[in-house]
Amino acid sequence: MPKEISDKKIFDKLKENTGWAFTLLYLWLIFSSFIRQDFYAVTGVYATLIIFAVLFLIALFRIDLRKSDVRTKTEIAVFALTAIIATLNLKLINSGMGALFIPTDMVLMLLLVPRIELTDRMRRVIAGSASLLMIYWYAYIHWEYGFNMAGLLYMIIFMTGEIFAEYVKNDFDMQYMSLVQILLFVTTVLITICYHARSAALCVILYGIIWKLLPYLGEKKVLYKLLVAAATFGSLLFTLLYMLMGRLGINLTILYKDILSGRQDIWAELWGALAGQPLTGIGSSYELKSFFIFEVHNGLFDILAVHGIIVFALVIFMLVKRLNETADIHFSYRPDCRHAIAGVFALLFASFFENGFIVPPYSIVFMALLLLGRE
Repeated sequence: MPKEISDKKIFDKLKENTGWAFTLLYLWLIFSSFIRQDFYAVTGVYATLIIFAVLFLIALFRIDLRKSDVRTKTEIAVFALTAIIATLNLKLINSGMGALFIPTDMVLMLLLVPRIELTDRMRRVIAGSASLLMIYWYAYIHWEYGFNMAGLLYMIIFMTGEIFAEYVKNDFDMQYMSLVQILLFVTTVLITICYHARSAALCVILYGIIWKLLPYLGEKKVLYKLLVAAATFGSLLFTLLYMLMGRLGINLTILYKDILSGRQDIWAELWGALAGQPLTGIGSSYELKSFFIFEVHNGLFDILAVHGIIVFALVIFMLVKRLNETADIHFSYRPDCRHAIAGVFALLFASFFENGFIVPPYSIVFMALLLLGRE
């Protein structure tokens, strides 16, 4: 057998298994992050770099520049520009370089979503594996993770659980799984309330509302685009609204905690710092005066503040593009996709209060939900 034919067969075999490469990356992040808190502490240090390495290798197998169309070449150019400009910005302001992988990983994920093929088995492994954590997490309280992190995890378990239940219902014709899905929804709302994870509780409820509305919104493209705009640009508007509430002294107490939790001061400081260097951003080495560590508490505003307007525009271009594409899903006929895309929007709205979907392991869950949402 000629060497070039043998090499092509090996390449094609590896290309076919890129879905498993993603699945294994997902499994590693999920189980290393949420079995023990000290494992999560170690995982978090290298996660963005490992995600980049694995996804970049997948891109080499899935994308052939010689055969790429204009759309693909444009998206590759966006990825390259994001990496280059983010690197230059961080160098110019003498920031730590670890932040580089946040926007580059996100754009790389969004680039690969329509180019990774998941088999039915892969879909069930991805949804079912996270659902296994229900046994561990719903059984007793894990105080060591803290309220906010635990709340986000319960959201993930809930969303993947809903998708896996849908697979079970269809594969084995178990229609009563609909009752299990309702029970899971109610249980997750109650348990996040008991954890005082306010944003998680509200976003689980929001998940249910979006899930109910998706078939209708999918038919009304204008309304769907408004949902996309609310979940993305609304993130920035939310910080401004919060700051205004702080200045006006408007406050509410929900679950024994004030709504004005200090984020209004962080966001006011960051908007002020960003105004001085909007193109480069302020970098991740910026020392906050309003909080004891550098924590933006808002996913998209984090990218804008740290990396500047240009990098933010590149990320938002890819994100909005992928979200608008989900409007073409036949939600009435694909309830599994409907659950996944409702989860995508729930994670985006949850990131109004936390970095959420832009950092591991939540970023890889965000990508997984987008993949599971594809028909």
